[in-house]
Amino acid sequence: MRLLSALYDVTSRFGKILTRRAWPLHCDEDVAPFFIVGAGRSGTTLLRRILVASKQVHIPPETYVLSQVIEHYRRNAYLEWPTLVKQCMALFELHPEFETFQISLRPLLPKLLALPTSERSLAKVLDMFYCFHAQQMGVDCKRWGDKTPINTFALDDIYAVFPKAKFIHLLRDGVDVVHSYVSSGLIPDIKLAAERWSDSVTLAYDFSIKHAATCIELRYESLSADTHAEMSRVCAFLDMDYDEAMVNKLEHTSAMGDMKKYKHYQHANEAITSQYMGKGRKALAKEELQKIRQIMNGSLKNMGYKPC
Repeated sequence: MRLLSALYDVTSRFGKILTRRAWPLHCDEDVAPFFIVGAGRSGTTLLRRILVASKQVHIPPETYVLSQVIEHYRRNAYLEWPTLVKQCMALFELHPEFETFQISLRPLLPKLLALPTSERSLAKVLDMFYCFHAQQMGVDCKRWGDKTPINTFALDDIYAVFPKAKFIHLLRDGVDVVHSYVSSGLIPDIKLAAERWSDSVTLAYDFSIKHAATCIELRYESLSADTHAEMSRVCAFLDMDYDEAMVNKLEHTSAMGDMKKYKHYQHANEAITSQYMGKGRKALAKEELQKIRQIMNGSLKNMGYKPC
């Protein structure tokens, strides 16, 4: 009986693939989000804090599962629309870190299910998802962004959904990143931390070469040393108005979901300083630097940083 049931499921699934039109990734919607990418511990949360202070854009807490949602949608794009939408929303809401969003997606579901057939696409679903979070947080903005470093490993997939998107690659000295990963406990293995930085910056750089018009590179060191000049450049890239007051605002961070919850975000709640530049090269022992030298030196050199 179980064998017959499994056989029925397989043939039914295959039949749907053959007979149904797959829902598209996008329908050329006028949606132009932006994504802050790169290795974690590179100042991405600081950049999020400054941009959100403008009240011109909305950036929710890290989604973590955006790439999984895209993959799931692609693999199951032939399913009935209600089933596919519910599954995609479940991937967001069932993630353990979704509590930082401080919302439920239940009120959004009827709106997604009621979309006209001509407007049904993953881009539309995700646009409504991010805009819904902004509305629930009391934010009135016309544009949203995403700050999730792990998205760096899915840049081509994200671009396939949002061909009008822009990308900010936040880059930081890899030795400082490794030290921050290890000292914060996010990646306690120093070799794995070195591999994460090297892989992240390489992927982001390669993507920016293919899509130069949609990408900008921002270095943490420059952002810390000359914040106003660098933020003015970023805002121009995003077609935003720049106000110097954005840089020092902190009162809004308590409403950003994850900023107050996690200890590793504490520095992003402080005044901008250059004191963390070069910290890794001073704090890491010679033996630790030797462990990561072979992993990182090539990427450090390619990105314009001194080798270990």
